[in-house]
Amino acid sequence: MAHMKKIDYLGLDGNALKTFLAVLEENSVSKAALKLNLSQSAISHTLDKLRIAFDDPLFVRDGRGIAPTKKGKSLEQPIKKILNELKSLTYRDEFDPIEKEMEFTIAANDFPVMFIFPKLLKQLRKEGVNIKFNFTPSGVPSANPARARTSRCQLLITPAPPTGSEFVIKPLLETKMVCFYDSDYRTPPKTKEEFINSEYVEVKFGEKESSMMVLSSLDRSTLNPPCITVPNFGSVSSFIKGSSLITTQLSIMKYGSMSGLSHASLPFDSDPVTLYLVWHQHDNDDPAHSWLRQRIINTFDSLFST
Repeated sequence: MAHMKKIDYLGLDGNALKTFLAVLEENSVSKAALKLNLSQSAISHTLDKLRIAFDDPLFVRDGRGIAPTKKGKSLEQPIKKILNELKSLTYRDEFDPIEKEMEFTIAANDFPVMFIFPKLLKQLRKEGVNIKFNFTPSGVPSANPARARTSRCQLLITPAPPTGSEFVIKPLLETKMVCFYDSDYRTPPKTKEEFINSEYVEVKFGEKESSMMVLSSLDRSTLNPPCITVPNFGSVSSFIKGSSLITTQLSIMKYGSMSGLSHASLPFDSDPVTLYLVWHQHDNDDPAHSWLRQRIINTFDSLFST
């Protein structure tokens, strides 16, 4: 018997993939048929086509019902992603940012605000986009403050995203924590002990939140109290210049607020820090929100790709 030719993957359509997900969720052809208002034979025909395309049975008998194969289980998330992207393409076709007045509230610390958004706003203005931004500090929040912040804004940029299925979290970039210093006045700490005993500047967002919270590999209780505390990143460099003070911040800040300082790796192992873009599920399919998220991601990629 001749081996059947696989169906061209370009011939797969959204309805077939939607049918697969319905059968997967219901573990039943008959229940999937009721859910989609289709005949069982139509569901079976679609599954036969998908089995050929994926070269796998996809489902096998399991008692009185059916269960997905290992391959079938592995297809769930990729297919959901494909269907969501197809849906977003439709939104983008209908959405024209030139014709819409937009206003967004974004929770972010002053580094991404100062470094990312001026460039993005200038580009959008050149394109004729009428958009307004309102910024509020994000700090380095724990789950509950982050939950509250996210409820008051459309987007949150943070290294400490909130937990919960109601949030969508997208990694923007990964970077390391480094030591910034003025090389005209000192050398960087060579040992962990020297680092711990150094006088330093710390950014504090509140009584319990500071920029050092993302340095998870160090027991911060071993550090001396900071010599200087400031409420934002933009004022750190002024205190470091012309002094023996140090500060520990994200290495990407060498492109922005710490650009006038020297930097060196920390004298101990430290985990990389990821900066995330966070939004609520109820905004996920909003065309204007989706458009802005992509523009922010593109701007990050363009600035940190070198």
